[in-house]
Amino acid sequence: MTVTKEAVLDALRGVIDPDLGRDIVSLGFITKNAVCDGAVSVTINLTTPACPVKDQLREQARGLIAALPGVTDVNVEMTAEVRGQAEPRQIAPHVKHVVAVSSGKGGVGKSTATVNLAVALARTGARVGIMDCDVYGPDIPMMMGLKGEPETTAERKLIPKERHGIKTMSIGYLLADEKPVVWRGPMVHKLIEQFLSDVEWGELDYLLVDMPPGTGDAQLSLAQIVPLSGAVLVTTPQAVSTFDVGKAIGMFKQVNVEILGVIENMSSFVVRGRVERAGAPASDTTVKVDTGLGIVSCPVQEDGSFEVLLDVFGKGGADALSKRHGFPVIGRIPLNPVVRVGGDAGDPVTWSDPDTLEARAFTECAGKLAQRLAIREHAALPILQ
Repeated sequence: MTVTKEAVLDALRGVIDPDLGRDIVSLGFITKNAVCDGAVSVTINLTTPACPVKDQLREQARGLIAALPGVTDVNVEMTAEVRGQAEPRQIAPHVKHVVAVSSGKGGVGKSTATVNLAVALARTGARVGIMDCDVYGPDIPMMMGLKGEPETTAERKLIPKERHGIKTMSIGYLLADEKPVVWRGPMVHKLIEQFLSDVEWGELDYLLVDMPPGTGDAQLSLAQIVPLSGAVLVTTPQAVSTFDVGKAIGMFKQVNVEILGVIENMSSFVVRGRVERAGAPASDTTVKVDTGLGIVSCPVQEDGSFEVLLDVFGKGGADALSKRHGFPVIGRIPLNPVVRVGGDAGDPVTWSDPDTLEARAFTECAGKLAQRLAIREHAALPILQ
């Protein structure tokens, strides 16, 4: 029996995108469908290279095609193209998505989240940039291992400084290290406008904007200057952090910016060790750890190893925000010095140690962020009554 292109497409209608709730044929994801003497070759073009279910979709498609009578060989190629927002931007028109990374207070790891999300997205093949809008404390140059003034084009546009596959721009490149920025709101507004219009960003899938803490001039200016695809909020489990994030949520709602999700940073700290002693088996030993709030007992395994999970900053803060406001927790990042070391050295942990638990957690966050943006791209327009 000879297999046909129509039969292949009918089979592929059984592959449902779990996020969009429709089959990949009706979504227009099939960009190649070739059949030759029983050999089938198809290309599935997804909405983001960071799609976390890419392998699942590939295997499902391969299985459905292979089950067709007459098929002797199957080749499924996965590609991706970020569509971006439907409405064209007047400023930064070649950037598909502009996403604010914000928080209600300082010290929660917002810049750390920004650089690691960017690197994780770039490692999937996405074109990514970081715009540092934390005018009063620009940390992106240090965290990306960059310094010095940016070059300019013949049209006198700034050329982003690039490392780890990420294009970046920051006020930190334009000022001496020790020089503070003492600016009023209008100057902050003008800088953000110039970073969007006078920087040669080129074609980008995602531009992550590292915001200053709080709900001030920078957040309002960004929302006014360019249509945002959404915002990601960073918090710790600590009550004071989630309380301040609540104010940031209110601010973004006021300017009609969708909250794509929340990242809970420093969610827990894992203490691992090994008991080595002569005499009784190690498994007869119990390790007791003083957490400051009480004593935690931990059994020791046969090999002498033990593991204690400490909620240094409390627990459940991000879940409470998610339940109260209706957006998802897109990731929890454990507290570990390896993240701080990578940031201080200019090599984010997703680049320097991609196999660590913390790097994998950031990579999962990046995938879920890309998912949320893809869903937003394909959201049906509201019907006006």
